Amino acid sequence: MTKRELERILKKAGWQIISGANHDMAVKHGTSTKIPIPRHKGDIPVGTANNILKDAGLK
Repeated sequence: MTKRELERILKKAGWQIISGANHDMAVKHGTSTKIPIPRHKGDIPVGTANNILKDAGLK
């Protein structure tokens, strides 16, 4: 899964993507929850993508 695909899934679920220095952050409006999203070319490793979705409550 690419970074763009992951961000698209998070945005549809109501998360906002904020650019950071080394990582982008997914932030849920109204909460203090922040999930780092790695910023690099190519696919995000499957385990990392699954953990991000799990932290977001989507898996």
